[in-house]
Amino acid sequence: MATLEPRPAAEPHRDPTEWGRLVESLDVASIFVVLASWLGARLRSEVSVEDIWQETLWCSWRDRDQHEWRNLSSWRTWLLSIAKNRVRDAARTAGREKRGGDHVTAPFSLLAERESVSSLLPPGSTTPSRVAGFRERARAMELALEGLDPDLREIVHRRLFEEVPMREVAEQLGLPLSTAKERLLRGVTRYRFRLRQILGSDDSHEVAP
Repeated sequence: MATLEPRPAAEPHRDPTEWGRLVESLDVASIFVVLASWLGARLRSEVSVEDIWQETLWCSWRDRDQHEWRNLSSWRTWLLSIAKNRVRDAARTAGREKRGGDHVTAPFSLLAERESVSSLLPPGSTTPSRVAGFRERARAMELALEGLDPDLREIVHRRLFEEVPMREVAEQLGLPLSTAKERLLRGVTRYRFRLRQILGSDDSHEVAP
């Protein structure tokens, strides 16, 4: 008699057996691109994208009951909101350190104390090899973005990577909605073509708008 496969959890972000698969579904490399842009060159010399991401995962697992599951996209948006707060805290910490003030946040290594990341998160959440792969792919994405004209780069970054709604993107950039959509189409087409060139293959995992 055939056995039925277990049904996916109704709220997978709370299920330790679903957590690793859920994180893998995010296209973490695209999130690395967002985090790098938020950190900027100066702050990246003091805190790494990987540290911010690890802190984000830890905070999201700790506070998982605060998020009402709707879909993967809404969970990604929630993770980015946590990450943005971690970046802001890192910037405030860096500023206070330069002025000789006290720490306001601790790096992930201190949050974890002597425990490893794997002991703080469900199994399969993160491994050094996966992080290295995310970093390599994120760099390819950044190179593809850098090849775009500035007006196209900004709109592709906000819509494709930060997943800002199209109408909000147009408002933020002071553009008519029709103009913003036209630029997005041109930008995405050029970005994906350039990304395939960089990767050297017809990659099927680009970030989708």
